[in-house]
Amino acid sequence: MLERDWLDVPHGTRNVLDSIREDLDRQADRTCSAEGRDRVGDRADTARPPEGTKVARAPGVTASRYEPPLSAIGPLFLRRLERIHPPRVDFVLDINPRATARVLGGYYRRRRLIRIYTHDRESGRRSLEELFDTFLHEVAHHLEYTEPQRFHARACERVPGTMHSDLFWRILGELKSRWAELQERSGGAI
Repeated sequence: MLERDWLDVPHGTRNVLDSIREDLDRQADRTCSAEGRDRVGDRADTARPPEGTKVARAPGVTASRYEPPLSAIGPLFLRRLERIHPPRVDFVLDINPRATARVLGGYYRRRRLIRIYTHDRESGRRSLEELFDTFLHEVAHHLEYTEPQRFHARACERVPGTMHSDLFWRILGELKSRWAELQERSGGAI
């Protein structure tokens, strides 16, 4: 039986999030088991050819990593954040599909809103890793304003006209360090 997580959304509807799909990177990077099969949960998927075997592909077809639907990215990132640093002050997360040229995301302090732009104007959808990195960057801005004491500062150290203070970099470094440590402890299964 699969463990189920429920996501309550506005208007009284509920969506189910399978815990085996929580981190889709893990599935894409899974190595072969001793039987030569990939395992997802307790189910054996298709067999992989032995090491060194050449696989013919149709022209123009490339192997790509599975990318979760946009509706799953927000809950995935929030769950990851809960494991590395549960924030004391809530914020709103907006996963926005609008294509941008340079802007990856933004933090709007007065509204406590983190917005992540999922698509690049030139190359299409950004990778899950790039989106999560952007998410951590914007969370660092939120924590800089709302929880500076948890990072050994008396108050926000932001200087008008400067986008990133020393406190911001300290917070971002700590978040990334905790994420890397969590991945290492779990063997990359997160």
